[in-house]
Amino acid sequence: MRWWKGAGSADGRFRRQIAIGDACRVDARGASKLAFGEMDYGARPADPGRRQFTLYASHAGEVAQNLADRGAGQFTDTLMRRLNENTLDQSVHGLVGIARSLQADFQLLRTKGLAWQFPQFVIDRDWSGSTIFGDRWTDPEFAGPGAPRLDQIGWKELGALLHGRDTPAHTYDGYRWAFDITGCVLPAHRGLPPGGLMAIIHDLDARQGRQRNMPLTLPFIRYLAACSPELPWAEAADAWVDDTRERLGSSPIPAPPQPDPEPAGLHVRLTEDTESDGAHWVRIWLYREGVFEAVCESDRPLAMSEVQDRLARQLLADQSGGATRIEFHVPYGLLEEEFECWRLSIGRRGKEIELGCHYEVLVRCPGERDGVAGEHWRRKWQWFKAHGGTDPKAVRELRDGDVGDALGVFLQATEPPVCVLAEVSQQRLLDTLDAVLDAGVPIAVWPRRGHAVLDRGGLVATLAGANGMDVGRLPALLRTLRIPLPGAPADGVQRSSFPLALMWDDPERVPERRPLS
Repeated sequence: MRWWKGAGSADGRFRRQIAIGDACRVDARGASKLAFGEMDYGARPADPGRRQFTLYASHAGEVAQNLADRGAGQFTDTLMRRLNENTLDQSVHGLVGIARSLQADFQLLRTKGLAWQFPQFVIDRDWSGSTIFGDRWTDPEFAGPGAPRLDQIGWKELGALLHGRDTPAHTYDGYRWAFDITGCVLPAHRGLPPGGLMAIIHDLDARQGRQRNMPLTLPFIRYLAACSPELPWAEAADAWVDDTRERLGSSPIPAPPQPDPEPAGLHVRLTEDTESDGAHWVRIWLYREGVFEAVCESDRPLAMSEVQDRLARQLLADQSGGATRIEFHVPYGLLEEEFECWRLSIGRRGKEIELGCHYEVLVRCPGERDGVAGEHWRRKWQWFKAHGGTDPKAVRELRDGDVGDALGVFLQATEPPVCVLAEVSQQRLLDTLDAVLDAGVPIAVWPRRGHAVLDRGGLVATLAGANGMDVGRLPALLRTLRIPLPGAPADGVQRSSFPLALMWDDPERVPERRPLS
């Protein structure tokens, strides 16, 4: 486009130019095979007599909708239907009207829930010689983003408000909500922009949303204030939003949504008895509404079969409190115990029920989170809380070739990864778990007994799914995978198909550490 606009191209021909650019999707798996080389087209200084009209499938930062069944984008498909209604001469001279009609088409598609993008057209020196950009040319009814950006007062006050603050929990949730509340499509990249809170604010201020009187930054700060446990800071942040909103003329910012209540869970701690072979002291807590309540404590070391009986009685007792998750706090030597495959007589009329089919079963190893590994553990969990589980940096895939003496040092070097998907053999499993614990990685998934999960494309493909990887979904997802399909043989399909272990070690969910022995 720069070359066509420059003086000297095509000996002065093509005085009026129309460029139609459809957004394209690059599959991440094939991106490494593409070679976008750099090329200098030798553009000369711009020729003021040349006029360009550019029609885009969406605004900058928006994801354009693809129609795989038609081999085209929705923008291209809709545009071609408009162009086919006119002759070439009519299309060239009436393209402004066609562009407005195209925007009206997308307005109707959005109303029906069939589209989300906002086509945009730009005229650099229109046919009468004036310079017009983007939305000021379009009808107000179909206008795109025009929200005011932060002024100098807002930036100065915000700099003081955020000075010295780390990225807090729920930052990514607030980032997503800002786009949702302003009717703007979330950027195509997953995760937060790098660089901390001020970098995120700059990113939001540069994008803006669909509501012309609501800058993206305002709902973002409102969300952080609602989630902050520091009441003075939250009040100051809310006051900044209110003052800035009034000064910029923004519409009121609604209250952010409340997070879903955390379901109740049982925490079962097994402490190895030093005087008995294979026996463990047992203590069970009910975690509900942010409080641990001790509900069971053994008065002697128990064999593993006795632990199962004690847990079954607890699950049937009234004190279980509707628990949906069972977290086993175990010593290192029990990480390979298949707790999710325990069969307990807790069904109707004492029927045996496989634990992992009815509960989210997690294993934990908080006793190994000591020394500097404990610092890495807490640091990584804070990153997970702030950035969420969809950021590509959150997950590290490991296979046998990745396991070595330096793996633990590599995994702990930065806040991410917070989750390891270890599709490793039995020979490499303990080395992998050692590296995970040394690095403080709080979440890990690995095959039980070293079996590879290949019948659905491998461990990574199974857990990623069609919508990409989301670490936060792992507990519920693994429970779903452990449920046998209808017609499966009764000899424990899950043990052969998806014998997966999930370590989910939340440093903020650790009951008191009083020894039972």
